[in-house]
Amino acid sequence: MLFKRDRISSEFDIKIPKLIERTKRKVAVYTVIGEYGKQDYTTCWSKLWSFINQNKLFGMRMEFLGIFPDDPTTTPNEEYRFEACITINKEAQDNDEVKIKEIEGGRYLMFLYTGCYDNFKPVYDIIYNEYLADKDYKFRSAPWLEKYLNNPEKTPPHKLRTEIYIPIE
Repeated sequence: MLFKRDRISSEFDIKIPKLIERTKRKVAVYTVIGEYGKQDYTTCWSKLWSFINQNKLFGMRMEFLGIFPDDPTTTPNEEYRFEACITINKEAQDNDEVKIKEIEGGRYLMFLYTGCYDNFKPVYDIIYNEYLADKDYKFRSAPWLEKYLNNPEKTPPHKLRTEIYIPIE
């Protein structure tokens, strides 16, 4: 059972963050551009899965990540990028749609959020504007990311679990 003292919000199920050290990881990436929340995420993940299948890249500890390389406060909505990523442990070649890249490691604050993806905007507002506002963390110049812990096609929206990683020094 999650107690109020374990959460940073009374409105959303966001647990108090943990300090995490992530190692660099190789990923297959499919990028979409446009206003956050209005992209075609289903097609995005389907194309990525197809690439993983075709190249036999299944492996232990695969992670399903969303990377946000642009600052939503300064980037116009129509230029905002979302990178759907699946971690891989084998060599693979890019194609026209899916690219291979490495995600840097480092220190992160990891918030565990349980709930509907439609609530990400207010969840991030709580994390940045309420929880982190009076903390002494120094942010790194690295993209923040989301790690999706269950399948939205098989999980009720209110039970979806997402780790939100905020890069810090």
